[in-house]
Amino acid sequence: MKDKYRMFIDGQSVESSSGAWSPVINPATGTKISDVPVATREDVDRAVDAARSSFRKGDWSFAPPVTRSGVLLKLADIMESKLNEYAIAESMISGKTMKQALNYDIPYTIDNIRFIAGAARVFEGQAMKEYVPEGTSAIRRDPIGVVAVITPWNYPLMEVVWRAIEAIAVGNSVVVKPASLTPITTIMLAEDLKAAGVPDGVFNVVTGPGGSIGEYLASHKDVDMIAFTGSTEVGRRLMELGAATTKKVSLELGGKAPFIVFDDADVEAAVQGAVVGGLVNNGQDCANSTRYYVHSSVYDKFRDGLVNELKKVRIGDPFENVDMGPLISASHRERVEGYIRKGVEEGGRLIYGGRRPSIQGHENGFFLEPAVIETDNQKSAIVQEEIFGPVWTVLKFETYEEAIEKANDVIYGLGASVWTKDVQRAVKATRDLEFATVWVNEHVVVPSEMPWPSYKQSGAGASLSIYGLEEYTYIKHVYFDISGLKRKSWYYQVYGEK
Repeated sequence: MKDKYRMFIDGQSVESSSGAWSPVINPATGTKISDVPVATREDVDRAVDAARSSFRKGDWSFAPPVTRSGVLLKLADIMESKLNEYAIAESMISGKTMKQALNYDIPYTIDNIRFIAGAARVFEGQAMKEYVPEGTSAIRRDPIGVVAVITPWNYPLMEVVWRAIEAIAVGNSVVVKPASLTPITTIMLAEDLKAAGVPDGVFNVVTGPGGSIGEYLASHKDVDMIAFTGSTEVGRRLMELGAATTKKVSLELGGKAPFIVFDDADVEAAVQGAVVGGLVNNGQDCANSTRYYVHSSVYDKFRDGLVNELKKVRIGDPFENVDMGPLISASHRERVEGYIRKGVEEGGRLIYGGRRPSIQGHENGFFLEPAVIETDNQKSAIVQEEIFGPVWTVLKFETYEEAIEKANDVIYGLGASVWTKDVQRAVKATRDLEFATVWVNEHVVVPSEMPWPSYKQSGAGASLSIYGLEEYTYIKHVYFDISGLKRKSWYYQVYGEK
C-alpha cells in the first residue's frame, strides 16, 4: 500500500487544491493505512469540466460499442493479473475477510466487468416499423452525459463497477466520489482504466466528505445524472439536490431482508443459509437476511440451530482463517450496539452475542459478535429499521398470510427469501413479496446477467444485467418520412383542407 493515494482528474493523479489530506483507517487495527486528498469545490469543478469536455469531444461517447467493450475487457484482464493486490487493499480498507475478497468480491467484480463489456455491444429495442402510413419509427439509446457516481463503503470496488463502469460502457463520462472511509481501490481502478485505454476525462475520482463534496457534486449544474448506492436517508437528500436541475437519479438504498422459513422447509439448509445470508460482508450488506420469520412448528429447531452455528463463527484478523472481520468504524459499531440495546428495551430477548470479542493483537479493531434477538414486536426498531450490522431478529408466524404481511411491513424492498419444499407456495410467495429480488431456498446470490433492482424506499432503477446499462441512457424516438409528399395527409388537421 502507498503512503498517499491521489485523486484522478482528466487522466492525471492530483492532490487537492487546498493541500489537505485525510487518513484512511484499517478497521481491524484502528490504525492509519494511507492518506487521500480532501477535495475542494474547485477540484470538483475541474473533474466535472474534464468529464464534460471528454463527453463532448466524442472519442469515447461516439466510439463504436466494440471499441469501448474491448477497453473494458482489457481492464478485466489487468485486474485479474492484480487480483491479490486488489483483494488485499479491499480487505484492508473495509475489514471484510480476505477469503471473501479473494474468492468472491474481486473475481465477481471482474466477471461483472466482462458481462458489462459484452452486454454494452447489444441493446434490444423496438424494431423499425411504420406505425403511421407515411413514416417509419425507430428507437435508439444515447448516453446521458456526465454522471456523478457516489459509492458506499461496504463494497468499495464492486459498487463503483456496478455504477461507473456501467455508465462509461454506454458512452457516458463520470465523476466518482467514493466513500471517505474506503477510497483506495477506486483510485486503483482509475489508474488501471487509463492503462486499459480509457481516454482522459472519461473516468474521474474526487475524494472527500459526502456532506460537502458529495452534495456539491450531486447538485453541480453540469452533472446530468446522479447514481448513488447508500442509505435511504442520503438517497432522499440526493433526490432533492437533483430536483433543482431535474437530473436523472438512480438509487440503490437501504434494505431489511425477510427470511421466511415455512413448516415444510429443510431446516438445516435454512440455518446454513441464514448464517451466510446474515454474515456476508461482516453483516454490512443491504441484502443481508436480518428478519427471520419462522413457522411455529419449526421455530425452536431453527432458533437453536442458528445459535449453535453462530458459536462456530470465527471472528478475527481478516487476513487469517476467519469467517468475520470487524465493522467499518468505531462510530458504526456504537450505532449497531445501540440497536441491540434498543431491541431489548422494546421487548426483545438477546439470546446470542452482541459483545465485543477480544482479538489478540487487534485490541483497537472494531469487532462485534453477531447478535440474535427473539421478539414478537413487529414494530420495534430492530425489525423496522436498517441496522446495517450483524443484528438479527427471530419471530414466529402461524399462517402464510401472516408471514407475507409481516415480511412486507417495512419501507424497504430490496431482497427477500422463502424456504419451502412446496413449489406452489414458493411461486405464490415470489408474487406476493414486495421485494425486487426473491430467492427460493437461497439468499444473496445475484449473477452478473440478472438485475439488482429496488422496490419502495430501497431506491429506483437497477444495477447489473442489460437493465443496469439502460439506466445510463436516454431513449430517443427517431422518425423518418417515407412518403416523399410535400403536403402530408394529416396536415389538414392543423391548417388548410383535406
